[in-house]
Amino acid sequence: MPGKTVLITGGTGLLGKTLLEMAPAGLRVFATWHRRPPPVPWQDRFLPLHLHESESVRELFENCRPDAVIHTASIGEVDEAERSPEHVREVNVGGTEAILTACRQRNAELIFISSNAVFDGTQPPYAEGAPLRAVNRYGRIKIEAEQRVGASGLAHLIVRPILLYGWPLEGGRDNAVTRWLKTLQRGEPVRVAEEIVTQPLWVGDCARAVWKALLQRTRGLLHVGGADRVTMPQFAGEVCRLFGLEERLLQPVSGSALSNLAPRPRDTSFDLTRLHQELGIEPLGIREGLTRMRQQRPAAPHGTTGVSSAVGVRGA
Repeated sequence: MPGKTVLITGGTGLLGKTLLEMAPAGLRVFATWHRRPPPVPWQDRFLPLHLHESESVRELFENCRPDAVIHTASIGEVDEAERSPEHVREVNVGGTEAILTACRQRNAELIFISSNAVFDGTQPPYAEGAPLRAVNRYGRIKIEAEQRVGASGLAHLIVRPILLYGWPLEGGRDNAVTRWLKTLQRGEPVRVAEEIVTQPLWVGDCARAVWKALLQRTRGLLHVGGADRVTMPQFAGEVCRLFGLEERLLQPVSGSALSNLAPRPRDTSFDLTRLHQELGIEPLGIREGLTRMRQQRPAAPHGTTGVSSAVGVRGA
């Protein structure tokens, strides 16, 4: 793999930008942007991509000629899939199919970023081979995209992260932690679903797993989650304590009381045996992960960030 070219789709997203920050030495790394232009220090590494336009995908591959692709780009809003299922499917399935076609033409290997939403949350912990049963349209669309990847004939790995958190780029999409921080800093209450159990995953651990899997040529399916299995109120409480915010503002409520369009699975926590044994990765728990995040706190207001001190893409 040293000396090879790697393309990261969705390079301005939380995972995409962290993959750039943590890129191993010896690789030529490029990334794509769509709505948000890339940070100035990274502009020479970015190429535009309209994922739902096959010609845009074809031009992208002609320009960077990747040996491997890490496909993170998608519409990630669960409720958006309820509002506009055809549009989300066009991007998340149709766009993935366009990437698969381009990979076949280049004989490029693929790492596809999926989701814990492919499970219904009734029989945790989920090993990689557990039956796929989604409770919402977003999960069903992810299942369809996974099936396309699995049937592609390409050398591939499907990675399923769970509840990623960390600092997004300025103007980027919030995650649970940055949403909570914004609300709590305004002195406003935060309602959290008391019955949801999860394994919050610091984005740096996810990026580390993806890079190691690529370098080791890990194939098939891989679950990546944090070390702790906690309820959402427990996670939110740790956010308050680590960032010095008012825990009394947290309001545990039934998930049905929240203004979600899509149902959420109750407990999609993972069996991480493969992550531990084959990749040798021990992910951080919530206290350690949030401490890393606090140490990387940007000078800008919460929910925005400039490029961290790790902007240099090593070997790119």
